[in-house]
Amino acid sequence: MRHSQRSPVLGIDPHLIMVFELGASVSTDEFRRSDLRIVDSSDDRLMIAFADDRELTAFSSRLDALIGGVPEGKKSEPYAQFFDAIENIRPLEARDRVTPDLAAAINDAAETELRIDIECWHPGDPEQARDWIDEVRQGIASAGGRVADTLINDSVRLLLLRAYVPRDSVIDIAELDVIARMDVLPQPVLPMPTLYSLSADELGEVMAPDDRSAIVGLIDSGVASGHPLIGTAVLASDAIGTGIEEDQDQHGHGTMVASLLLYGDLQEAIASGRPLQPSCRLVSARVLDSRNQFPVDELWEKDLQEAMTWCADHGAKIINLSLGDDRSPYSPPRQLSAAAIVDDLARRLGVVAVVATGNSRPADYLTEINSSSARDYPTALIQDDATGILDPGTSILGLTVGGLTTAVASGAYSGQETLQRQPMGDPDWPSPITRKGPGPGQAIKPELSELAGTLGIERGTLVSRDAELGVIGAKAGVGGLLGWDVGTSYAAPLISRVAAAVAARFPDFSGELIRSLVLISAERIPFTDHLEGGDAARQQAERALLGYGRPSITRACESTSHRAVLVAEANVPINGVHIYEIPVPSSFSSSGGKRGLDIALAYSPPTRIRRLDYMASGMEFHVVKGLPLDEVENIFADSEEDAIATLSQLGSNRVELDPKVTARSRGANQLGRKVFHRRLDHSDSPMFLVVRNINRWDDDGFEQSYALAVALWRDVDQPELHAELRQKLEVVVEIPAEIEIEA
Repeated sequence: MRHSQRSPVLGIDPHLIMVFELGASVSTDEFRRSDLRIVDSSDDRLMIAFADDRELTAFSSRLDALIGGVPEGKKSEPYAQFFDAIENIRPLEARDRVTPDLAAAINDAAETELRIDIECWHPGDPEQARDWIDEVRQGIASAGGRVADTLINDSVRLLLLRAYVPRDSVIDIAELDVIARMDVLPQPVLPMPTLYSLSADELGEVMAPDDRSAIVGLIDSGVASGHPLIGTAVLASDAIGTGIEEDQDQHGHGTMVASLLLYGDLQEAIASGRPLQPSCRLVSARVLDSRNQFPVDELWEKDLQEAMTWCADHGAKIINLSLGDDRSPYSPPRQLSAAAIVDDLARRLGVVAVVATGNSRPADYLTEINSSSARDYPTALIQDDATGILDPGTSILGLTVGGLTTAVASGAYSGQETLQRQPMGDPDWPSPITRKGPGPGQAIKPELSELAGTLGIERGTLVSRDAELGVIGAKAGVGGLLGWDVGTSYAAPLISRVAAAVAARFPDFSGELIRSLVLISAERIPFTDHLEGGDAARQQAERALLGYGRPSITRACESTSHRAVLVAEANVPINGVHIYEIPVPSSFSSSGGKRGLDIALAYSPPTRIRRLDYMASGMEFHVVKGLPLDEVENIFADSEEDAIATLSQLGSNRVELDPKVTARSRGANQLGRKVFHRRLDHSDSPMFLVVRNINRWDDDGFEQSYALAVALWRDVDQPELHAELRQKLEVVVEIPAEIEIEA
């Protein structure tokens, strides 16, 4: 009724916006078929849609079909799954316009005035658009705030304001119908001039790393051992190859990489006022010259091999490789040469290699640069043939790292506000300088992502030299202790930092188990809702640019009351199967909220660069529910040729993980997730994890080592599970029970 009373407009009429509260995930294609446009989604439970049709004809006809009952010959009403997932339909409210970050800032009693960006709907009429901007401006003024800048782009239907608003008035302003979204901007922990002019004395005390911390090998341009943030952590350094004689950093790249590895977010660390302590110890192998290039007259693969071996000989369990050969973006199917060296040494030395994807150039893959490029670039990045991962980022055993954007908006640290310069992407989108997967054999690459910085667009021109959009780290040479840059080189050490934390916490864990725990800590970073195509295409885009997501030290190293992590290591024979029982907590059977299962597997098979099947064996895992152990054993005793038939036998007893086994099993670093939106019952028990090793060209007598990490989790407002699982595991002699089957 509300819709039919509205008059049509060329763009979006905010009064025709509806909020769908969902109880289960619904494909966005279902909304499109109902003539509803998804204009925003705060998560998979809240979809905000706009209807061009005031009468909602398509939506109403679907509803009528549902009400008409079950058609003859059918098992359920038409569109039942779509409508069953919808718990409530309501108008857009102020709370929907406020991002979670802004909501948290409103509740922060320390802030009296907030710096926010406001996006308005665009009506399609330029004159009316300016009226709407004025309406918001007046509302902010009446609340005692002020507007610092505005941006109106009628071509891409973009209306933005940057404003300073009293904390207590934000929700009142959010009541304005013309507002689509409000987000808080970062308040600098240190103003930019202060940050870049810090002296060694102003840094405060810099401690030596703990003797029990992990040793990380850094293969780069060397490090500036005299830098006050770096020197205490360097155990050894050397120059590798005849073309480089000095082990100290003459470029600055390696020093910045080292600082991110040692401290993570330097701004937060410095602003805290506490003594600074590196999180790990370093051994530095310099292989790049003063121009950050490999020596011209040497095989860089040879220097890389020598450097990795040197790092391992000096105690490194983790090796960071923030380097790449920009002459060789990956083009399937053959593996690249340096990546093959990394794979061989990672397996033989038992180390964890963390490798950057390498950098791309938006100027090369964008056909034109305009304001819409700030949001459309991921599609162009994926479609361009020259944006594949650089060697050695295609390492199948290494953890490959893509880049994320850093800034909410340009101006986060400057004194002069401007909306003319648009940062490319939203926070935690793929950085425009990152590169795309997949890797060899269509393996998911990169597996992980971290902050790499972004670029800006101003008046149709790319802006790359903007300190406000980059990553801040230690600077080598004169002119201050800190600097900034943009690149996936700076994402990789943030992942190495997570791996080093795991190695320090669990010094006896293998490299494979460290990789599994880093993987299991990754959280998805959905960014593709605005991309064209169906859900499958958007999921593929997410995996190609961000992999499994962004890991964290806490999730990699700790269990909580609502999230328990179980681990296992074993050797499985060729064409062998191991079966583990998953101890399902009782809270999975209680109603309300969500419950989930995450499984990570890492293994290190022999590799051969000249084989189309690059890995000697292929491992995969499955989750089976509601079948007795002997039946599961019999089903998975089938040979490799009957693998498809094996899975078809499971039917509804197979728990489908995301991504599917056909996608995740192509790599040596695998992660599968399942969110259960309904409570489990007796038909879901018992639950087994089945690990299978399929021979490709390995010796029949070889046993493949592997590691598993399994996380069971529950919503924090639901019953705890950790204590129960711990009690279950303590009373069993060997958990999980392992069964070995040879085909």
